[in-house]
Amino acid sequence: MSKIINVGIDVSLRKAAVTFVDQSGVRLGKPFEVPNTLPGAQELEQRLLALLKAGGFEHVRIGMEATSHYGFHLAEYFTATLELGHWRPLVYMINAKRVHDFKGAFPEKDKTDLVDAEVIAEFLRFGRLPEPYEGQAPYLPLKRLVRYRYHVVRTLQRETQYFVSHLFLKFPGWVQNKPMQLGATAKSVLTEFTPDELIGMSLDELALFIAKAGKNRSPDPKALAEAVQQAARESYRIRPELGKSVQLILASILRNMQALKASIKEIDAAIADAGKGFMNPLLSVPGIGPVYASGISASIGNIRRFPSDDALAKMAGLVWPRSQSGEFEAEDKRLIRSADRYLRYYLVEAANSLRVHNEEYRAYYQKKYQEVKTHKHKRALVLTARKLVRLIHALLSQNQLYDPARRFQSAAAS
Repeated sequence: MSKIINVGIDVSLRKAAVTFVDQSGVRLGKPFEVPNTLPGAQELEQRLLALLKAGGFEHVRIGMEATSHYGFHLAEYFTATLELGHWRPLVYMINAKRVHDFKGAFPEKDKTDLVDAEVIAEFLRFGRLPEPYEGQAPYLPLKRLVRYRYHVVRTLQRETQYFVSHLFLKFPGWVQNKPMQLGATAKSVLTEFTPDELIGMSLDELALFIAKAGKNRSPDPKALAEAVQQAARESYRIRPELGKSVQLILASILRNMQALKASIKEIDAAIADAGKGFMNPLLSVPGIGPVYASGISASIGNIRRFPSDDALAKMAGLVWPRSQSGEFEAEDKRLIRSADRYLRYYLVEAANSLRVHNEEYRAYYQKKYQEVKTHKHKRALVLTARKLVRLIHALLSQNQLYDPARRFQSAAAS
């Protein structure tokens, strides 16, 4: 057995708790804390070097939970340091849920930072470790952009839901009947008029307003005007003073939504520009644009970390664990939760685009859509994303452009 030091680090904003454990489980010295600063990292490195030299160790593994950004600088530091080069240091950013579940094997342990550091060190000894952290990765700037885009998109979704909840107070009939999509035209109607004002307008007058607001792109403004007035007639009325408050909230949320949409456009342009520095075979797939291609490839990193598409699908959470006991076999299977939510998001979004723009994936989606009676779209979309993982793994691992004639690249190849 090679002599290995396992370094468990529990990182917080201002400090890092550290425990050294060898491969046989012997704790090497007392657990200690260092500041989560550059001098603190240097102190930890010197203490680790002293142990490595004195004990004749051959290798070092360093583990931290992948929570927030608190461990980022430590991970970068220990993957870039030259002082530890002889001992081939490997840094692992471990899913916090896996560490929590592993700690369940030690019910007698307290909950302190130093104890958590020891549990992480023990996990390095026994756990099924993820792929090592890649320090100084060239795709890291792009990775930050695609993750920020995910955050902004989710924020826009929450703002939209909040808008609709307040719209129900002002105009419940609109939320119930949805006379038109919640686009620029609908927002103009909702911010300009109350339900009573819409009812008081002539049909031609309202149809003209809708046509102008929609820049004459609506095929039938009069039909939309009729639907809007019908929704207005079916709506409750709220007292004027409450109406003023709700109107102010709606207008404020709309401004937030417009700003978020502008931010997404700016981020998309930055992602497309940053992605030009990489050869990305995913861009050759019809239906996957620069944003989704960059989001997927930046989340994956080095494709050689994944020996198969199954391993890649597991990282993305596109896996349905089997549930069986005795003669019972569960038919409903849930996706695993401990996954890279960013990778899963970009894979599902790319699959949604492919079902529209790529004939092979459209046919596969439709086939899966027709197989069940409930959750048809969600199920078909996730299965299409799982199918897409095979293609992505093939293209990236072999550095080839998309060719539907190749069986291993075809959506029908399963």
